[in-house]
This record gives sequence, structure tokens and C-alpha cells, in this order.
Amino acid sequence: MRKKSRLNRAAGATAAVVLMASGMVVAGAPTASADNCGGPGDYLCGAVKNRTGRTMNYTTNLGAGSGWCQVWNWDGGTGNNSKRASCDQKSIGNGTVGGNGTNVDVDAFTFNGYGYHERFYRTGTWHWRTAGTWTKVSSGQIADCGIGDNNEIWCTVLWQV
Repeated sequence: MRKKSRLNRAAGATAAVVLMASGMVVAGAPTASADNCGGPGDYLCGAVKNRTGRTMNYTTNLGAGSGWCQVWNWDGGTGNNSKRASCDQKSIGNGTVGGNGTNVDVDAFTFNGYGYHERFYRTGTWHWRTAGTWTKVSSGQIADCGIGDNNEIWCTVLWQV
């Protein structure tokens, strides 16, 4: 009888540890969209870094606002999932907006005056986006844009460190 009791306690303790560990993993995972930044204890924020010398447009309120953004990857992934969403467009020259721990959450970016190349991750495939086509960035990601071949804009979306 005593062995069963110890065995039951051990199994119960193991199950509790597994549940707590899995709960922590779920709670710590980044969200699929960049809209949970800025609350108490929040740290993951979307960001853009413009090193092009050209005006970049970005939004911090995708899905709300008085203007419109045509987003090619509405779900934040790398596949085409286009949606026209309300937004307020802001602009930046060279510099960085948003980022982890800043309480400023960039949801998407574009270059209204220029087409640009985009890829997700350093090993991703490059895609051409026409001027005014918005790319969504998720919480914890940064779109790093610079000038490359043929004096064109090249943007890589990366997870922030």
C-alpha cells in the first residue's frame, strides 16, 4: 500500500512539473502579430531600421486608424495573405523606430515612393514588393532595410536579440 502512495505522489509531482513547464513555454512564446507591446511586463515589440537614405513609412496601429495599408502578409508569415486594413501611416528617414523593451510597437512598413526587396530571415528567399505594398512584422521582429545592388532597397525581417 505504501509503494502505491509514493508512486502516486511521484506521478502527481511529475505531472505538475510538466504542466507548469508547458504553461511557461506557452506564456513565453511570441505572439503572431505585433499588437501586444507596451503593457505592464510586455517586452516584445516590432521594429523597423531604415538605413536607406529614403523615406520609409510605418504604422503602429494596423487594423485601426483613418488611412489604409495594403498588407501582402496579413498573418505575419511569409506566404501571400493580402488584406487592405485601416492604419495611420507615419514616416521616418534614417533611424530605428520601436523594438523590444521600447513600448513602441511597429506593426508594418513600406516605402510609398519606392519598390523594395524583402525576405524573412537571412536565408530566406528575396521577393519584390511594389511601392506602397506593406509588410507586416510580428512582435519581437525587426525589419532592417538598406541600399544594395542597383541602388535598390533591400529589407530583411529578423528576430531581435
